[in-house]
Amino acid sequence: MGSRFGDILKMLGEGRIGFQAEELMTGTHQFLEGAGPAGEHPLEFRVIWGAKNLLQWLNPSLPDFMTNFLYGTVSAGGLVENAECRGVLELRYFTEAKIRYRFDFQDRAGRRYRYLGEKVNIHLWTLPKSHTTCYGTITDLETGRDISRSVVYFRWSTLPAFLKSFRLA
Repeated sequence: MGSRFGDILKMLGEGRIGFQAEELMTGTHQFLEGAGPAGEHPLEFRVIWGAKNLLQWLNPSLPDFMTNFLYGTVSAGGLVENAECRGVLELRYFTEAKIRYRFDFQDRAGRRYRYLGEKVNIHLWTLPKSHTTCYGTITDLETGRDISRSVVYFRWSTLPAFLKSFRLA
């Protein structure tokens, strides 16, 4: 057991230990005037996020402090279905009291979009709502125009799967 702990410490020091988890966020979005079909449409993203180097991730003096890689799929009714996405998840607990999801994806025609979503007002007394509610915008990267606004949620029913997905990597 002692040698195993030593191996883990050595791997940490060499930057070979990180972590990852899988998260599912679901809700709805609405296109802005003239940007797509009217009404509410489903929005879902299933992403894996984490850090490749735990010690760097935990170092507040580095620019990527608590910034995670992110990849997975996004479905936005009227726009894309299971489109691959890639970006970052920033845990800005200490500087801005928020969590920011930023990822890019493409539709079938190759048009590029960016999702920017934030869980805001994160404080101990607001955790049940602030950690589960994400307000977002989809932007057309070619025009720079916002095309959709959304609210998605981390559903408490997905917590066991989220916790089970957590891995040292």
